[in-house]
Amino acid sequence: MTHKYTNHLIDASSPYLLQHAHNPVDWYPWGEEAFERARLEDKPIFLSIGYSTCHWCHVMAHESFEDDSVAQLLNDSFISIKVDREERPDIDQLYMTAATSLIGRGGWPLTIIMSPDKRPFFAGTYFPKESLPGRVGMLQLLPQISRAWLNQRAEIDQAADQIISGLQQRKTSGDGQALDASILEITATDFKRNYDPIQGGFGSAPKFPSAHNYNFLLREGYRTGDQELTEMALYSLKQMRLGGLYDQIGFGFHRYSTDARWHVPHFEKMLYDQATLLLAYTEAWEVSADPLFLQTMEEILIYLNDKLKSPEGAFYSAEDADSDGEEGKFYVWSWLELQNILSAGELEAIKATFGLEPDGNFHDEASRQASGKNIFHLNSKLDYTTLLADPIWLKARQKLYAEREKRVHPGLDNKILTDWNGLVLSALSRAALATGQNQYLRAAGNLADYILKEMITQKGTLLHMQVLGKKNIEGFLDDYSFIIQGLRFYYEAAYDPKYLEVALKLQEIQIQKFWDAETGGFFFTAEGDLDLFIRQKEIYDGAIPSGNSVAASNLYYLGRLAEKPHWEKLATKIGSSFSDQVRRGPRGSSALLQTLQVQIAGSREIVIAGDPHDLEDALSVIRETYDPFKLILFRPNQGHDTIEAISGFLAYQKAIGDRLTVYICENYACQQPLTSLQSLSQALKEQNSK
Repeated sequence: MTHKYTNHLIDASSPYLLQHAHNPVDWYPWGEEAFERARLEDKPIFLSIGYSTCHWCHVMAHESFEDDSVAQLLNDSFISIKVDREERPDIDQLYMTAATSLIGRGGWPLTIIMSPDKRPFFAGTYFPKESLPGRVGMLQLLPQISRAWLNQRAEIDQAADQIISGLQQRKTSGDGQALDASILEITATDFKRNYDPIQGGFGSAPKFPSAHNYNFLLREGYRTGDQELTEMALYSLKQMRLGGLYDQIGFGFHRYSTDARWHVPHFEKMLYDQATLLLAYTEAWEVSADPLFLQTMEEILIYLNDKLKSPEGAFYSAEDADSDGEEGKFYVWSWLELQNILSAGELEAIKATFGLEPDGNFHDEASRQASGKNIFHLNSKLDYTTLLADPIWLKARQKLYAEREKRVHPGLDNKILTDWNGLVLSALSRAALATGQNQYLRAAGNLADYILKEMITQKGTLLHMQVLGKKNIEGFLDDYSFIIQGLRFYYEAAYDPKYLEVALKLQEIQIQKFWDAETGGFFFTAEGDLDLFIRQKEIYDGAIPSGNSVAASNLYYLGRLAEKPHWEKLATKIGSSFSDQVRRGPRGSSALLQTLQVQIAGSREIVIAGDPHDLEDALSVIRETYDPFKLILFRPNQGHDTIEAISGFLAYQKAIGDRLTVYICENYACQQPLTSLQSLSQALKEQNSK
């Protein structure tokens, strides 16, 4: 196929950048070539940040970046740079922070105008081609900025300096005061205050899954005995699973709900949502034994394998919200389509349960007009457990899925990102430990081996993603945090100490490359990274937990099992470093506070000594009791040198008479060894009842 235009993005690895490679805009990827040209020609830089499954990024591209008149304005007066936020989260994080300081909000597409030395002076998100009421258009905005660049340079430089000064001030951390149990109580109260008892979740529309909030609530309910917190989490997770947020036909969760009742989603599907929600549903199942949660776990794995798994065993980043030029078109159904696909009896049997209507069951988000289409959404007041196993529904779902597969599919973002795959490794490993099912363990093992082979360099450092044939992108803080967590979780599923060895080495490297020795906490970029003018630090737990939050958990647990108390102190230091920010918005730090929960409650180290069959027998008993703060280690009768080198105290915790022996340790002291499954079960039940 021949194209009228081809720009500097043509050799990019990112699907998002490649989507713009044939725009009339003379786009550059982020790099010195673009900045050098901007300096030589004395032009401002038009920086556009987005990602391939971003709906409004597509809209702005079609309206403006594919338009010759807009392109001419950009090409004449600006140097234009495109960035994939998932490929370069460091750039996105910095300029998103600048945007929120300038205009009080952010989002994608993110639009930044900056000087050739990378200092921003204007920010926005989506701009239409032509001005609309309350929103300036590109054809009006670009000439205004161009004139200001030529005639008001002193004012622009002053504004840029102020923004940089503000960013430098944000870099400083908290007051150094350690967080304590009071912040957990404040956070729990804040969740209760914002809870939606009718629909579940927190606040009003739009509603985001934010899975780590539910892990926090389940653990706080366990720690304090406050059953209200537990029920808030379980009910919310049930409502999300039954709603349109969940793809009832093909499985997996959409990005967020545009309404308060989880009915009309923003239809993109992100890898990180599947991972974090798999973690949340696993923990919810451990707490409740609700078969709906176990089914949800199984279906998330089916979706991952069906749509996002690479041939090598890693997972792609996302599926688009749009297909055939329309958001959600792949997922919704007209009444006529349903009549043509299903028998009259099948449609009659499921229509009320899923809220299906001849005129459609939702309004278009943008126009607020009736859509004429249907989203499958289960009524939680009905017997949904029976329905989901009903042969009529199972047959109908298969018909609908097969028919849907014939449609134009949403675009696939086939980047393999280290950090998001680390989240998946954590989720699969936790599901394997909780259920004992090999399907999770196999998937986790394939992914763990891929990471060790493909994402760790010969120097032992991590990549953020591979760019075959080009310069690889070095790992950021989140890559290290999420992979370290994934490997330590995988150890507790497979009990091969080589994965713990790698996790420990990566933890050492993370501290060397990212730790702020002056005020504590981890920077997002490594020491010596000169690509940006400031090193950012972040603690906010947004769509996914922050790298600092997960690092705190890693440092605590790895410090315990590897007998490195100074790592436990670093975990505490992370909390105190960001204490001001946590106190201002505690619900925004729920992942970080999970480390504080275990620090206050105390972890329980369970050492299983014996042969592999003894391990399986003991795990089957341990699974009967929910304990979110436990750490399980295995000392085999044969080949125990590696795990003893990691955890020296295991040298004294041997199998008595070469038979199953379990040691339960708390507060740096171990109980009498347990040598039967009955005694293990009784001990765990007694401790959980305290």
